[in-house]
Amino acid sequence: MDAGSVGLLTDHVAAPVNALLGNMVHAAAGQAFLEWMRYRDAGELHRQLVVPHEASDRRTFDATMQCAARIAITHSISQGAAERIVDTAVALRDRLPKVAECLRDGRLAPRYVRVIVERTDLVTDRDAQQVVDTEIAAALRRRGSWSPSRIRDMVDRSVYRVDPDAVRARRKAAVDARGFWTEPLADGMARVEATSTAEKAIQISRRVDALARAVCGNDGRSLAARKSDAHFCLVMGAAWECHCGDDESCDAPAVSDPEAPAAREVPGTGSSMTLHVICDLETVAGDGETPCFLDGYGVISPAHLDDLLDEPGLTVAPIGHSDDPLAPHTPGNPYRPSTALDTVVRARSLYCDVAGCERPAWVCDIDHVREYDHDNPCAGGQTCPGNTGSKCRLHHNLKTHTAFLDDQTIGRDGRTQSVIITPEGLTVAGPAFDGTDLFPALKDIRFTAPQNAPPAPGPAEEPAPTRRRPRLADKHARRQTEREHNRRTRETDEQAARDAEDDNPPPF
Repeated sequence: MDAGSVGLLTDHVAAPVNALLGNMVHAAAGQAFLEWMRYRDAGELHRQLVVPHEASDRRTFDATMQCAARIAITHSISQGAAERIVDTAVALRDRLPKVAECLRDGRLAPRYVRVIVERTDLVTDRDAQQVVDTEIAAALRRRGSWSPSRIRDMVDRSVYRVDPDAVRARRKAAVDARGFWTEPLADGMARVEATSTAEKAIQISRRVDALARAVCGNDGRSLAARKSDAHFCLVMGAAWECHCGDDESCDAPAVSDPEAPAAREVPGTGSSMTLHVICDLETVAGDGETPCFLDGYGVISPAHLDDLLDEPGLTVAPIGHSDDPLAPHTPGNPYRPSTALDTVVRARSLYCDVAGCERPAWVCDIDHVREYDHDNPCAGGQTCPGNTGSKCRLHHNLKTHTAFLDDQTIGRDGRTQSVIITPEGLTVAGPAFDGTDLFPALKDIRFTAPQNAPPAPGPAEEPAPTRRRPRLADKHARRQTEREHNRRTRETDEQAARDAEDDNPPPF
């Protein structure tokens, strides 16, 4: 069976598959509602048992401890776990009531609640708390999917904007608290741990990973084991060797000393590497407080950017600073995106565009959503912002070699709206938070029309006889037909949902 025929499933196969997936989605929403009930009732317990005694109760076994003890005993969980439930319940009740409503309505997965509570707990000003609560809830109610990194970035964006001075103070305290330690483990093993700034951790991780991959296919160690060995070699300056045991046929590059110039022949093992930071030029100049984004980590504060600006070898490369539209593809190859388009797409995506994926954008592929027609570029698949996106290699290959389908449109507000369609036709919305939420100016960057764009319609002409389309062209044409059908269906469903909301407005 070829890749194009994988998606030709009959209705009697697709229907039960979609029903099962739909049941799982409803179950997740039900879990969110039950979790909201638990936090609601825990908050009410706190109101009845703790609030009346807060001013005077300073005992070891105070009202808060006893309230949590009741929960621990009735749930058969530890005292610490019960106290975290109480803390979270109080935060949702007092600081994040609109976020709590998102949990109640199934718009927030329970696993993200603690992330939001912890990353907003230092916002103490009441007005700032309301702003953060409103912004986070509005983002959660958007159509789209979330992942841990996107949730974290979205929350940090709001916190960093409303309380930059507190963020700056916490940043300094966190840097001062960096450290290194080891921990003995069983069976003659030990754990080595350290804390450092995000940019240093990324560089260490990339260098260890690159050296660990400098082996041939016959090395019997797992990648994790090779990374452990590579870390030791880099720290101690020891020789790095492939463990295949075949010196004559091994094709791994020789790295006798990771610190020596020869080691730089292995990509990524040199002493320098490129890190990408997205930020406003006003923030670079010290005149702005807009949060920034470090690829491979997430949102960072302007205070963090100030530290990075002092690093040697820094290059500031403005995107779209000219009034002239940018070129979307390289002059000699209409298929390849230009450096400008490549940068804008990655800055817009932040991560892989497929729902739930967290691969950083700068290690992803730039993918043509509608397939590029190499034989007849005018037929479609343009190299332009609306038809390109960031996909990790796994999801890029999943789309290319299976019946999974993707689609992408640019909304009236300039936001990129992407979807992934399962082989059975179930449509899943793409990310609800992307780079345009951090940097709205990305939506204003303009590119010229691709040179391979279809010509303007002219007088009808009799088409010249052509041979039957090859199999690949048939697959691309079928996929485009499916995209157009899915778009019409999605637009109809969205309009019906808007009409239903107009007829039944939410209670206040």
